[in-house]
Amino acid sequence: MVGLLGLLLFPLLQANREVCQSPLRTIALEGDSVNITCSTPGTLRGIYLKQTWPSISDVIYYEDGLEPTVDPRFQGRIAYSGLQSNLTISLYHLQLADTGGYTCVAIMDDEIFGPGTLVMVTDQLPQAVNTCQESWLIHFAFPTALAVGFFLVGLGLGAVCMLKRTQIQKLCCAKDKSPVYVIYEDMSHSRCNTMSIPNQYQ
Repeated sequence: MVGLLGLLLFPLLQANREVCQSPLRTIALEGDSVNITCSTPGTLRGIYLKQTWPSISDVIYYEDGLEPTVDPRFQGRIAYSGLQSNLTISLYHLQLADTGGYTCVAIMDDEIFGPGTLVMVTDQLPQAVNTCQESWLIHFAFPTALAVGFFLVGLGLGAVCMLKRTQIQKLCCAKDKSPVYVIYEDMSHSRCNTMSIPNQYQ
């Protein structure tokens, strides 16, 4: 019975001893910042963020209610928010030398390591990122510009049609208002032409 109870509780105990960490990898430009979140449901004494590659160092040690300990290399370039059970650590003004692996380590009865975060600091965006941006421009920006172009052309044609219609209406109105000339013929003095026939007896 005790063995069965132990088997049932073992997954729960293991879950309480797990450290979740996000993101698993990130790419940042030199001078930018990254956020790394460490969280665990278990009871902690404190939590580290360690750089585990290419060199090993304690970036920060945080414990609720105490002043955190920060590696001199990151002094003035680090901030944190939350509690030790769900702590977000921000690294600012990244340098190329900051490239490496960073791991959350929870201090319980022993040290529990998270899966780690690979941080890549670069002085220019990778080609894949540039390709994604170009693809976005092709698939989104170009159709949008095309649609706007068609809309402006349609708007221009509509304005021309309205202008032509207005001009035609003005011409029609001008014809309707043109003066009517009436010619009166004076028939009171009709002029008859009498043909003169010569007298054959004269």
